[in-house]
Amino acid sequence: MSDPKNTFIINDVINDLLDAEKSLVNPLLKLNYFGRLTKNSELIEFTNNEINGYKSKDSVVPEYRKTIARLIVEVQAYMNRHTVEIPISMLDSPFKEVLRYIDVREGIATVEKMAKEMLESKGDKNEFYRPIPMEMLHIIQPALRRLYKSDVRLDAVGAKLIGNGNIIIDIPNYIRTKLLEFVMKIAEEFGYEIEIKTYNEHRETNNQTIVQFMSTNITNTGDGNVINTGDKAKIDANITINKGNKEELSEFLQKNGISEEDTAELIEIIDTEEPNAENKTFGEKVNGWIGKMVNKALDGSWNVGIGAAGSLLAEAIWKYYGF
Repeated sequence: MSDPKNTFIINDVINDLLDAEKSLVNPLLKLNYFGRLTKNSELIEFTNNEINGYKSKDSVVPEYRKTIARLIVEVQAYMNRHTVEIPISMLDSPFKEVLRYIDVREGIATVEKMAKEMLESKGDKNEFYRPIPMEMLHIIQPALRRLYKSDVRLDAVGAKLIGNGNIIIDIPNYIRTKLLEFVMKIAEEFGYEIEIKTYNEHRETNNQTIVQFMSTNITNTGDGNVINTGDKAKIDANITINKGNKEELSEFLQKNGISEEDTAELIEIIDTEEPNAENKTFGEKVNGWIGKMVNKALDGSWNVGIGAAGSLLAEAIWKYYGF
């Protein structure tokens, strides 16, 4: 039998990955050990984060652990309280970029446990949330008052980001598949039994190859590939609409599941209704149209996830108006 201090057996990792009943902690630990044998800091950091969670504020959470967020705000209106949703795209920069996605920072064992519980519960509406600290509520205030007109003062007294919980189920499957691609690349390059002493004779060059495999097969996703889970999660992550270009607006909306009839209705509205350019708010009819489309997402007649619906439309129309 090969001495594990001298030989790293890739097949052990492959077998763990092929057994769906085994936790991903096992192959990640073995790859962490390989990283330590070869002093590969990138591999050590990646496997540490996946095992223990992305706990540090400086940790860069991979795109496959992110999903589109919804912003739910608790509003105080004189003596009454209401819960409303605000399109994140209506926040000022850089907050709308920071809050656009909600991420999953927990270690893989916790994610696997959450995924199992979610599958066993068979819930129709799987969601998870992150509270927004009280000291950040002031960034929501301007958008709240632009979107919701009232004769009384509106104050944001609480808020949270909500994400589609199905991402919890998708993350282990994604990691298992991508790790398998990764270790197969290592095996093709270095063999299924890697002699550590031989490998370390050209450690720097070999580690660069490993890091390149990681970038290609695991971590290289980008904004366009953010996981948007659920039955109706198709959205275009990149919104490019020039100010006043109705053709681009129409094309974008229909590409993302809005019917030709509903798109024509919006075009007719923006032909007859002016927004408030000073306050950067939509007109009453545009807001009414957005509400109608969000309802269609709720009842399933618009093919997009409810978590993306309001933000998707608001951002597209904002781009059209040039706000």
